[in-house]
Amino acid sequence: MEDAVDTQNSEDTMANEDQEMDEADEMDLIEAGKQSESAPPTSAQPQIKPDPSPQKAKQEVNLENIFDDMSSSDDEFLSSAAPQAKIASSPQAPPSPIKISASARASDPEVMRSFYQRLFPWRYLFQWLNHSPIPGADFAHREFAFTLSNDAYLRYQSFATADLLRKDVLRLMPSRFEIGPVYSTNPRDRKTLRGSSAFRPLAKELCFDIDLTDYDDVRTCCEGANICARCWRFITMAIKVVDVALREDFGFKHIMWVYSGRRGAHAWVCDKKARTMDDSRRRAIAGYLEVIKGGAQSGKKVNVKRPLHPHLA
Repeated sequence: MEDAVDTQNSEDTMANEDQEMDEADEMDLIEAGKQSESAPPTSAQPQIKPDPSPQKAKQEVNLENIFDDMSSSDDEFLSSAAPQAKIASSPQAPPSPIKISASARASDPEVMRSFYQRLFPWRYLFQWLNHSPIPGADFAHREFAFTLSNDAYLRYQSFATADLLRKDVLRLMPSRFEIGPVYSTNPRDRKTLRGSSAFRPLAKELCFDIDLTDYDDVRTCCEGANICARCWRFITMAIKVVDVALREDFGFKHIMWVYSGRRGAHAWVCDKKARTMDDSRRRAIAGYLEVIKGGAQSGKKVNVKRPLHPHLA
């Protein structure tokens, strides 16, 4: 058994937590769910509080009362229906015909343009990240990062509405884009602020990454990035176990599982109490889900405590 903030020091854990975003340099991948260390959507952890002193950093988080000082309000997810007041949006021109050859690949520009223009769920993406159908800071202050076809990497992009995001994607045609944290102000205005404390991450979904490469020691059909229906059962079982643990042991309600795009699955925990957690709490939850610890160089060690968790007993 085995990724929002990216510590990948375990190959066979129930879930690998996304790498920590101590300097707001990391972001989560939306298409592969893979987290990038340079920015990164995959997974970035926001800093809600100043970094603790070395002595305090060693203190363990008590999982039994990890959310005692946090609000359990779930009002933002009660309904996704827009109120009667209509928000004016710029009219969208009808999509122009796109010719795609039979030999075209998914990464070809005409295929990407057709996907972004016709298939990508921009409105649902906006409502999910904004937590409301009405434009607000949760979306406007959210960082997006684009990877262009020439491998250029654009960070600190932000958009007030889904229409503006869609227009910029169709203009730049990125090979992928990543979702980062919500900042204290618009990421595009960061250079106009005085002092580093004025621009800081406030919230980020808690993300976990399950890769089939973590099961190379036990699967016999494939290895590396190769997957098949047979070894995908490991991912299915891991999803079921991690999902139950997140819901029943920690009380999370809003968990979205997505295919990573290559060799696994990602969990996005979207509850407000999860998005506003600091790094120590994120590490504590990832450690709770960790069963096998260590890599190929250090050797793998079983990391369990008694009494055994019901999933292991």
